[in-house]
Amino acid sequence: MNARSAESTVFYVAPDGNDTWSGALPTPDGTGADGPFASLARARDAVRELKTDGAHGVPVTVMLRGGTYFLEETVLFGPEDGGSHECPVTWSAYPGETPVVSGGFVLDGVWTHGEGGIASMKLNDVPYFRVLSVNGRREPRSRTPNDGYFEADEALSGTSFRYREGDMQRYHAMEDAEVVVIHSWNESRLRISDLDEVSRTVEFRDPGARHEIGWTGARGQNRYYVANTREGLDAPREWYLDRQTSTLYYVADDAASLDSAVVMAPRLRQLLRFEGDLEAGQFVEYLRIEGITFSDTDWDLPADGYPDCGDVGDIVEPAAVTFAAARHCAFRDNVVRNTGTYGLEINGYGNVVEHNEIHDTGSGGIVTRNYHEEHSLFSRNHIHHCGHEYPSAVAINIDDGGGTFSHNLIHDVSHSGIYARHWATESQAIERRNQEQELRIEYNEIYDVATAVDDAGGIFIRDSNVVIRNNLIHDVHSGLKRCPGWGIYLGCETRDALVERNLVYNCLESLHVWYKQRNVTVTNNIFVGSERFQINFGNPEHLDHQNIRIVRNIIYCTGTKSKLFTVFGERSLPLVCDYNVVFSEIGCVLHEPVITKLEGVDSFNDWRELGFDAHSITTDPGLADARNNDYALKPDSPAFRVGFVPLDYSTVGLRHQS
Repeated sequence: MNARSAESTVFYVAPDGNDTWSGALPTPDGTGADGPFASLARARDAVRELKTDGAHGVPVTVMLRGGTYFLEETVLFGPEDGGSHECPVTWSAYPGETPVVSGGFVLDGVWTHGEGGIASMKLNDVPYFRVLSVNGRREPRSRTPNDGYFEADEALSGTSFRYREGDMQRYHAMEDAEVVVIHSWNESRLRISDLDEVSRTVEFRDPGARHEIGWTGARGQNRYYVANTREGLDAPREWYLDRQTSTLYYVADDAASLDSAVVMAPRLRQLLRFEGDLEAGQFVEYLRIEGITFSDTDWDLPADGYPDCGDVGDIVEPAAVTFAAARHCAFRDNVVRNTGTYGLEINGYGNVVEHNEIHDTGSGGIVTRNYHEEHSLFSRNHIHHCGHEYPSAVAINIDDGGGTFSHNLIHDVSHSGIYARHWATESQAIERRNQEQELRIEYNEIYDVATAVDDAGGIFIRDSNVVIRNNLIHDVHSGLKRCPGWGIYLGCETRDALVERNLVYNCLESLHVWYKQRNVTVTNNIFVGSERFQINFGNPEHLDHQNIRIVRNIIYCTGTKSKLFTVFGERSLPLVCDYNVVFSEIGCVLHEPVITKLEGVDSFNDWRELGFDAHSITTDPGLADARNNDYALKPDSPAFRVGFVPLDYSTVGLRHQS
């Protein structure tokens, strides 16, 4: 029944409901109310009607019964759909049930099984789509090569290159082939205008590229792969939609079960949009979304292709669920999956995003912007397997402002885990204006990121007033290895930052201090086992660092190629580097060539002669079992003598959730 009383109002929605009904539940004996609504839009309107008749003086809840809600169009919400502090509006799952809000439709054609395990299905009157799931599992579009990349033989212009023998060909549907070109930290997705197999040259439509083919930031010839061709169907689960014949091709890993599988494609690019007006100060507020699964959105590609975002951290609009100008809203205990672009975008302040799982996204996980002094909280979210279509996207993109980002678990992401930037890009509609708000990044567990591109990190910031504390970061190696993958990447003009009590291990490099850093303290961290350098200090020739302090850290080299520091000239030296525990497994750290790129400094002794690490200890730090990734300190660790405080990671990420 409809629980409408002086204390609260509840509406119900069910896949088998009816929008002409009252939105109530019948009584257990089947009498009373007619039944729940069928659609989210009707329930939204019912909440609006409460305000119209003056009855919205109590909290309102819309409960979704289990099952799938197939949307025909994006459901739009405005400021009138929110609540107040005393009377919030909550959209939630019915207790014990799992409602799924889907932008997709089921493909119910008949499979024809052919050679090589390739099945085909003739489609009738369905829109073209770029995302496919089978039994809820996102499937990859055809790709060549299946792993890794081709490398251009020679850049001929900003929109053409010569390819190597056998890498490309004239495809069945040249107009649908997509060539994803990696520049370094971002990518272009290009459409072919002409391909000559004799000269091995390929020309692309000009998307207005910001980073052209042959751009020196690629650190060599561009890497690339070819997507969405029928010829590329050569690995289990790959698929291709032939636009000309309206035929879906799929490489079945189990042909027998495919006939009964649920095959889903999206019709929408966005599911829900909550939109206020930031400039007018009109917000969607006190609205909560809880316990709902959001699934199946698509992405689009312009006729001339996609140039790249112009910077780092791709943002392709729209996200599957978007809060534009929202305050004091909550997004809790939800799942967002199988999306064309980002899973969630939320702009505003005082919002809470927690206990969500976001996975298998076409680009990243969460985009957020904050133009107010009040923090938003992003906590205990599980974000993974992001960047299926746009590899420069990141798990959490803090596009403006600050906030608190804590206890998140992030892994298997094509670019960075958490990224915050201060430089404007063409995709940013509102000029950045809240870069001094404090940003706290703490107690996150991040691993297996930077899987597809270079110049990325577990945590990558280019911002001010930042605290990076108690994070556990490991296995960050970068997809191409031309430019390292860093555990913590302090990028361009990071300033007024504190990096403390983090554990970084098994990365290509542990820490990067790059490009005119100012007032940065790095203390009480463990940097261990990185393949190249534990700390990379760098600047272009015309810039220098100011007031960089590296104190009371454990800096531990393993392996024959691992070194302590690389320093790009005197301009990149820290102000203070001391009271650390410095150790190398490969020999006495005082005599090994542990410093590079600083003229006349080839050993730790040379480094000390510059005045650094005079009080540091060069002995085994006494880690419990470093070879098995146990970095607790033994009771007699020499690190205690320089004031090192033991690290506690028992609550990092999703461990011991509460």
